Amino acid sequence: MSTKTRLPGLGCPFLDAVRKSGLLTPDDLIGVVAASGLDPATAEPLQVAALLVRKKLLTKFQAMQLLNGRTHGFVLDGYRILDGIRQDRVGMVFLAEDGETRERVAVKVLPTDRASDPTVLKAFLAEARAASRVSHPGIARVRGVGFSRGTHFVVSDYVPGPTLDRVVAEKGPVVPDAAAQLIAQAAAALHAAHGQGLLHRDVKPANLALLPGRRVKLLDLGLTHMLESPWARVTMRISTREYAEEIAHIPPEQAWGCEMDARSDVYGLGSTFYYLLTGEVPFPGLAPEMMAERQIRGVPSPRAVRPRVSPELDAIVRKMGAKDPHERYPSAAAVLWAMQAWLPVDQWRELRLTAPEPVSVSTATPAPPKSRGFFARLFGR
Repeated sequence: MSTKTRLPGLGCPFLDAVRKSGLLTPDDLIGVVAASGLDPATAEPLQVAALLVRKKLLTKFQAMQLLNGRTHGFVLDGYRILDGIRQDRVGMVFLAEDGETRERVAVKVLPTDRASDPTVLKAFLAEARAASRVSHPGIARVRGVGFSRGTHFVVSDYVPGPTLDRVVAEKGPVVPDAAAQLIAQAAAALHAAHGQGLLHRDVKPANLALLPGRRVKLLDLGLTHMLESPWARVTMRISTREYAEEIAHIPPEQAWGCEMDARSDVYGLGSTFYYLLTGEVPFPGLAPEMMAERQIRGVPSPRAVRPRVSPELDAIVRKMGAKDPHERYPSAAAVLWAMQAWLPVDQWRELRLTAPEPVSVSTATPAPPKSRGFFARLFGR
């Protein structure tokens, strides 16, 4: 009897949904059900789903989506969707598997309303392709863009490490010198991006992943061109805590849709630095209050919240986060010169930066960290 004639005989709506999803072949389904001894006609869908998850034929995410009646969107042009990673202002990011290489990648699905605008889409795709040409150890590489069944998506390196917002939420503020090392590395990544004519536009803790060895990797380079001005659409969502978290680190000029340059990314990095040092966003509250405050003053002093922050680091944070772009460091390179003492020596040598005009912030060489565990060195415990 052929596979096609045997499969309907299984008599299980859930298995039929799995077949329609394209995640498994009919032969896979028949083989595992036959070996389990389950009667598909009488078994509960949840029981069948649990079996397929236990056999590693489905992920928990896939099983839950199928149980909720979703049968489409699990395969995008050869990429098999495994799990949801996060939702941001640009789109939904999924963990996926390359059908040919079996390598895990990140797939960002673009929002339909923004992708339907030809002008916005053209600019976005051009920037994503430009980002794919940037090769730097501190940047998650963009592998390409795709289109499948009406869905535009971008494929990037999958970075398994936790993002810095999660790290701080779970562990608390980072030891000042360790935080400075992370920010200096992020500045090196931004310097590489800016050198290719690319702005990030959404530098924040959630777009910096922490890797072993106190290293960081910048996420979403070239994938934020679809970001709208926070005030472009006045909706009820602007007064939600979730939305406030999304825009907590954007510079004042971006808040009002003004032109941005490298100094805008410097602001986002300075705001992120403040968050790592204090465990707080510079301007707490809901979006309207937050946006109003950053128009009045720059990122406040982290030392006022956490006295163990050195005067040198305090001054660097405030200069990066100045309200007026002309009062900030003019580039990521200038930030790197100010933070040279905190950048690993091998990374500093690779930069080969030309000395800038003298900056107003001195950077005393930090004491070398004691030999302790990875997280202990980060959080001082």
